[in-house]
Amino acid sequence: MNLRLFPWAAMALLVLVLAIRSSLPTNVVAVPAGEPGPEAAGGGPEIRLGPVDVRELHDGGAWNRLDADGAVYGYASRTVSAWGVTVFLGEGAAFAGTTVRAPRAAWDLDGKTIRLSGGCRAERTGGWTGELSAATLDLAGSVLRVPGPARIEGPGVSVEGKNLAWEWVEGKITMESTKSRLSPANGPGRKG
Repeated sequence: MNLRLFPWAAMALLVLVLAIRSSLPTNVVAVPAGEPGPEAAGGGPEIRLGPVDVRELHDGGAWNRLDADGAVYGYASRTVSAWGVTVFLGEGAAFAGTTVRAPRAAWDLDGKTIRLSGGCRAERTGGWTGELSAATLDLAGSVLRVPGPARIEGPGVSVEGKNLAWEWVEGKITMESTKSRLSPANGPGRKG
């Protein structure tokens, strides 16, 4: 082969490889063995992420944080769909101390909501915990809403019901169709 033709042959080979590669289907995503299946973030361009730490910062210095084992960021839809999720609410503010853990979450960054379609476990400083069905965290209104069944336990009390609204800034919890159980020895305000 003539040495002067070598650069042209290499360029032709590169163009051929690029043409073949662009004709192959691009909707296939390789997922390592043992990892959860791919998430969908609402269509459009996506960025797939490994371990994630997403923060929503407020002017007063408070912030909400979502940690996840993995996530998909939908660039056009401005959503983060994640698995293996822990949400820390109001960190850096006087009302900090609420943590929500869920198998899956979808954070709408524009709507300021996090949907927890697989249910979740909420924990609040002071000994309050909740086992909740599918829920929505309204970050703008600082309220955790659960239209389905929910169970909350605190110092000396256990309550089950539905249609929960847990306002973590005000420390207020409302629920419908409640059944409660009190433990007098551990009740709030009781000295033993």
